[in-house]
Amino acid sequence: MTEAIQDFDLVVVGAGVVGAMTGHLALEREPGLRVLTLDQGGVNATCLSAGLDVPTGRDARQRELAARSTALYRRLLTERPGLPVRSVGTFWLLARDRADRLRETMAGPDLVEAEVDALGGLFAGLRPSGGRILLRSEGSRHADVAGLARGLLDEQRGRRGCAVRHGERVVSVQPHGDGYLLAGEGRPLARGRKVIVATGPWALHGPFGARVRAAGLRVKKVAAFHVDLRAADDAPVLIFEDDDAFLLPQPESDRWLFSFTSKEWDGSPVTGSPALSGADHSEAVRVLRRYVPSLVEALSGGRAFYDGYTRDRLPLVEPVPEHPGVVLAVGGNGSGYRLAPAIAERALDLLTPQSPGSGRS
Repeated sequence: MTEAIQDFDLVVVGAGVVGAMTGHLALEREPGLRVLTLDQGGVNATCLSAGLDVPTGRDARQRELAARSTALYRRLLTERPGLPVRSVGTFWLLARDRADRLRETMAGPDLVEAEVDALGGLFAGLRPSGGRILLRSEGSRHADVAGLARGLLDEQRGRRGCAVRHGERVVSVQPHGDGYLLAGEGRPLARGRKVIVATGPWALHGPFGARVRAAGLRVKKVAAFHVDLRAADDAPVLIFEDDDAFLLPQPESDRWLFSFTSKEWDGSPVTGSPALSGADHSEAVRVLRRYVPSLVEALSGGRAFYDGYTRDRLPLVEPVPEHPGVVLAVGGNGSGYRLAPAIAERALDLLTPQSPGSGRS
C-alpha cells in the first residue's frame, strides 16, 4: 500500500537553529500554517555551537542583523523564559589603538574600560600589557543552542497540522502543482507550497548545491578546546579580539571552552565531523601563551564542526529564481545562533508577494 504524501504550506529543510527559528517565526505570523521541518539527522553546527551571542557586526549590514536578532531573542525569552539562554558578562582584551574600531562594531552595548581586578583573579598572569586595554560590555547571552532549537521544534511538533521529521535527507525539490515535491533517496517525502532551505554547509551537497557554490559558499572548520578549570556560575566571557578567540565559561560542565580561529577550509560535512588537528592545537597554544599562558596545561579535548562561510561574511538569504517560492537561508559564518532570528525573518519576508526580488542579507 502506497503511503499518502502529506501537504504543507511551508516545508523547512534543516532543523538547526536557523531552521527551528524559521518554523517558529512562520507560526508566529500565521498560527494556522501547516509547517513541516525535515532534517537528515546527525551532528551539526547547532549541536556543537559555543552558543555565544555578542551583539557586534563588522559592517552596517551585519550590525543591523545583530540588532534585529537581539530584539527578536529578547521577545522570545520574555514569552518563553524557560528556554536555555542566560545573560553573561563580557570582557575584551585588545590593542589599545583598536579600541575605537571595536566600539564602531557594537550593535547596541557600550564599551567601558575595566581594570584587570574586575575579573576577580580568574586568569592567573593576565595583564593588559604591551599597549593592550581591557574593556567591558553588557548585553551578551550564552545559550544551549541545541536545547533552544529542540524547544522550538517541540513546540512546532505540538501544533495542529505541523510536524518535525528527523532522518529524512532531501535530495530534490521539484515543481508539483502549486508548490513543490520534496523527495529523498528514491521516495517522495512531502509536498509544500513554499520551501526554505536552511541546511548550513550541507547546502553544497543538496538540491541547490550548484547555486550556493556559485554564490561563493565555502566550508570552514570551527574548533574549540576544553579548559579543565572550574567556571563559576557568574563567570564572564573573555574575548581576545585581536586573535578572534574567546574563553567561555561552561559552569554546567565544570570547565571553560576556548574558541579560536581554525584555518582549515573546504572540508566536507558529508564525510562526517572533523577532528581537532595538530595545527588546531598549535594555534590554541599560540593564542593562550600570548595572553594567559597559565591555561595552556589545562587544555583537554574539545570539539570541531563545519559551517558554511560566504565571501563577505553575511548570510546567504535569497530566492531561487527558477523555483518561485523557494528560498535559501544558509551561510551562518560561525554566527548561526547569533543571527538566526534575523536570517529566518528575512527568509520568510522573501516568501511574501510584496518582497523585493533579491534577498542577500
